[in-house]
Amino acid sequence: RLSRNASGDTSIQFLGTVYKLQILTKVAAELSKYMPEKVAEDTSSILRSPMPGAVVAVSVKPGDMVSEGQEICVIEAMKMQNSMIAAKTGKVKAVHCKAGDTVGEGDLLVELE
Repeated sequence: RLSRNASGDTSIQFLGTVYKLQILTKVAAELSKYMPEKVAEDTSSILRSPMPGAVVAVSVKPGDMVSEGQEICVIEAMKMQNSMIAAKTGKVKAVHCKAGDTVGEGDLLVELE
């Protein structure tokens, strides 16, 4: 079964397995040789700010054990408080922010071991 979603992604389903397709023009295919895909970094051990804002509270310190889903810190953006949570269980290696800091999108907040 061939399908295309609203964003233009194309996939084929065959014997229960879904295969994603990338359809390129001849020129785009030629240029893609010189533009390798970026490999996504493992971000489960780091917490980055998803938005610019102000750090309201930091709930951990280096050496603390955190559980997956536990609140690490709170960032206020556009008058809304957003809880930043741990992606996995681990030990806090370093805290790179404190209450009152202004952070930008992508800034490193906390590292886990």
